[in-house]
Amino acid sequence: MNKKIARILFLAATFLYWISLYLYVPTLSTFVKTRTSDLAVVGTVLSMYGLWQAIMRIPTGIGVDKLGRGKPFIVIGMLFAAAGALVMAYSQSVTGLALGRTLTGFAAATWVPLVAVFSRMFEPKQAVYATSILWLSGSIGRMLATSSNGFLNSAGGYQLAFVLAAVAAGAAILFVLLSREEKREAHVVSVSSIAKLFRRADLMLPSCISLVLQISTWGITFSFLAIKAEDFGANDIVKSLLVSLNLVALTSGSLLNTIITKRVNHVYLLLVSILAFVAGIFVMVAGGALPMLYLGTMLMGIAIGFAYPTLMGLSIREVEPSHRTTAMGIHQSVYAIGMFAGPWLGGIISDSAGISTMFGVLAVFTLVGSYALLTAYWKHHRRQNTTEGR
Repeated sequence: MNKKIARILFLAATFLYWISLYLYVPTLSTFVKTRTSDLAVVGTVLSMYGLWQAIMRIPTGIGVDKLGRGKPFIVIGMLFAAAGALVMAYSQSVTGLALGRTLTGFAAATWVPLVAVFSRMFEPKQAVYATSILWLSGSIGRMLATSSNGFLNSAGGYQLAFVLAAVAAGAAILFVLLSREEKREAHVVSVSSIAKLFRRADLMLPSCISLVLQISTWGITFSFLAIKAEDFGANDIVKSLLVSLNLVALTSGSLLNTIITKRVNHVYLLLVSILAFVAGIFVMVAGGALPMLYLGTMLMGIAIGFAYPTLMGLSIREVEPSHRTTAMGIHQSVYAIGMFAGPWLGGIISDSAGISTMFGVLAVFTLVGSYALLTAYWKHHRRQNTTEGR
């Protein structure tokens, strides 16, 4: 099997994989809210997705490097995606919903081997380009999934989206099984080698920027934005389209990123992306109507479309191939902490001070935190180039 066919199969599997994880997301917070009125509890249930992928992604990366293959981990992860969706579909309690969200958190660890396997189909210097293409495929899947959610709820209730998500996961497994992965030499991953990766600024700084952005993304877009829209009278279809607009913008940003990433300084690109992202949050805070939520989520989406694939590529660009999967696991585990912290902290702040206040707090945190980290990365990059030029 040539690399072109292998790339197509993995892009198709990635497309379906993200559909399986996002088909029910736009109205998941309001679905959980039917089981409890406590926003802090809603945030805790939603945060299980980020918590468990943060825990599982590093071990997954280590396992792939030790085995020399990523395909078995991908199949197992997609099985978790199907199981988690079905558990949530038929759960009658908050505990059951938390369990199902936990299983989908396990499934999200599959992103580590998917990125690593796909990146190995390209030259190391094309790491940012490869992650941009893969991110684009996933973005299209998420966009299609979220735009369908409201209509599926209207047609068959909340359960239908969960069941179809499980079907999508099964189809993704089929594409993975049809593909062929070239087994590479297994590598022993020691505690010292992992510790060495954690000390690499070129890996950790992009990872921490992603963490900051994920806190706001998951605290707002994929958690409490739907509840905020409901306050303006939005139904499930409108809430679904609201999240879909974010992903349409994200997909557009990802597509443009694949075109310009080789021509534009990555630091400048990230700086503009961060400013646009924060501006989107402030638009939603300042606006007192549903159209402002649409405008704000669109700005956040296009910014993330540029930022995330760039940060993923930068985090592994200088890492030697034998440790690249572990490095990607570290990167994804670090930013998954934000996927846990966003809904969890967002729920606590919203329950005590209101959703709009929570949006504002996250906007300020994102601006200050990401700018400081990006400045540190730029200084490190310049020092490294100066040293290599001697």
